[in-house]
Amino acid sequence: MAAGTLKKKGKDSKRQVAQTADASAATSSARIQASKRHWVERPLEPVVANGKGMRVLGFVPLTGLKTTPLHAPVETAPSAAAGRRGGRGRGGRGSVEGPSMWKHGRPVYEHGNYGRYYGYRHGDGGGDRRLAAVAKQLGEDTFRDKQVLDIGCNAGLVSLEIAEAYCARHIVGMDIDANLVESAKGNLAAKPQSECEVEFRAEDILCSPLRRPPDDRPERFDVVLCLSVTKWVHYAHGDLGVQRLFKRCLKRVRPGGIFILEPQEWSSYKKKRHLTPQIRETVAGIELRPENFDEFLISIGFESLAVIEPPSDAPLNFQRSLRLFRRPLPEQDAVAEEVAVAEAEIPKKKRKKCSQ
Repeated sequence: MAAGTLKKKGKDSKRQVAQTADASAATSSARIQASKRHWVERPLEPVVANGKGMRVLGFVPLTGLKTTPLHAPVETAPSAAAGRRGGRGRGGRGSVEGPSMWKHGRPVYEHGNYGRYYGYRHGDGGGDRRLAAVAKQLGEDTFRDKQVLDIGCNAGLVSLEIAEAYCARHIVGMDIDANLVESAKGNLAAKPQSECEVEFRAEDILCSPLRRPPDDRPERFDVVLCLSVTKWVHYAHGDLGVQRLFKRCLKRVRPGGIFILEPQEWSSYKKKRHLTPQIRETVAGIELRPENFDEFLISIGFESLAVIEPPSDAPLNFQRSLRLFRRPLPEQDAVAEEVAVAEAEIPKKKRKKCSQ
């Protein structure tokens, strides 16, 4: 009985060992097949990533990778922000080129200088609905035979549309990114020649000269556009930068001229404030929020004309209102000042009479 039992246990043990070996072989075979399915051919040259592990191993600096132009930039006096967080560009004062840095393998555009901005906003390739809304509000001749300044022109599509469809006489497109300005010049070259004089400049509006050669007189425009620019100025320079932007716009608008502003809403500030630690710190100290822009613009000399609400079917991230202002004529400025002085003196006279 004991011998038979031992023999039976030996057979069971051998059977279990065989089953275990078969299961192990099946598992190994499955792993091999899975690795074959997910095997990807790797390039012979090493690929430098920009992730955390590559920094730990020392392949990537802790500050991340930064783009370097293949050509020598023109020596210009950079703005404070450009010297602090970004490279200089080929263009005029304060210009940059492309992303200021790379973060987690992706480009960081601290100045909002996205190359595909119009692709995001106008995927259908149609005309800019903001221009149509302005023409409907102020009249079809808003841009006709006028001198126009487009601040933050990007690849120049809005500027070119104003020149072609709205028959402007002279338009200047200005952008901080020299690469985008080159794209704008390429788009201009691809268009048939028109009667409108079109010019693109790689300049930062906060440090671009008001007086221009050859006569060194102040440059004035009938219409100044500032579309989706204020947030990026806020990011780079805080409240003082936005105030300086608006004052510079006032100087460039001819008396009786129009200022068209499209500010980004405050909620979009919070969404992008983590681009860099500097931007996060700047946003935390902002007091002049977009809802207070109108009050500031009126305080420096503009008068409000109208507010155009965005269409309900606009892209979700671009449902921004257009705010229209006018720089009063000199006579109107004098009359308004006299009225303000008279109103300020009335309470003084009353107080003096009561004291007697």
